[in-house]
Amino acid sequence: MPRARKREIPLHRKGKKVSRIFLMARFMWVAFGDAIRPIKKVESDPIVVDPNQIQIWMIGHATVFINFYGTTILTDPIFVNWIPFPKRHVTPGFEIEDLPEIDIVAVSHAHWDHLNKRSLKKLAKKTKTLVIAKNCHDLVEKIPFENVVELDWDSVVELAGVTIHVYKPQHWGRRLPWESFQRGYNSYLFEKNGKKVFFCGDSAYCDMFGHVGEKHDVDIALLPIGAYNPPSFRKVHMDPHDALRAYYDLQAELLIPMHWGNFRLSREPMKEPAWLLGELARERRLSGIQILQNGHSHTVD
Repeated sequence: MPRARKREIPLHRKGKKVSRIFLMARFMWVAFGDAIRPIKKVESDPIVVDPNQIQIWMIGHATVFINFYGTTILTDPIFVNWIPFPKRHVTPGFEIEDLPEIDIVAVSHAHWDHLNKRSLKKLAKKTKTLVIAKNCHDLVEKIPFENVVELDWDSVVELAGVTIHVYKPQHWGRRLPWESFQRGYNSYLFEKNGKKVFFCGDSAYCDMFGHVGEKHDVDIALLPIGAYNPPSFRKVHMDPHDALRAYYDLQAELLIPMHWGNFRLSREPMKEPAWLLGELARERRLSGIQILQNGHSHTVD
């Protein structure tokens, strides 16, 4: 986990009134610095698929490679450096050509940092099935996937030996503000051999987590922890405190956080979400929190 260290408290968190214009100008200035800063390279654990284990490799943002007892799943793949704005801070843990064959690519919703067409076009060469949310088929219809499965909330399907349960998070689905129809936005629970992995996608804290936890014995929860400042963003995203509440509601054995440290989507410092989650885990003596940097992995027997 990232080491604890003293952090400067921004003015707007000290209770001092700061104008929105000042905050926006500051954010844009920081974003400009990101744009001219070189992308940090990361070292990666090699991907060796063991059909007798559950293995999780963090690629970056909400992109996670899962070996689920021999069935390979890739979530919300984004391998580009721009989305189109802002710029990536660190390289993905792996490039697409470094990945083994993928049984299922699961995309939670149509937002630019989760459904990336350039990445999907490259993945179509080594992926059998693409899973997307309702009313998103038009975004991928020109990409040559062999099998595109569009899923609505409360759906249950079996693909490549994995049962997928679909749940409704607290988020939204439009890719562009002027779209006249609502696109879906999903959370997925993957089930195989009596084990269950929950992939949240994007969500605020909501009743969904308790509902899933009551219905399923969740082994691994992949939960977002970034893009929460200003506080209004927590209507559709979670901060580390919210993610821990969701973790408790899910009654999961293991929490692996995502959606932090790759793209600057809000005002909190880039490393703050993981740092804060690590601090909370230490304070509460939680052993089931596994923070993975890009390219690093965790194995469950």
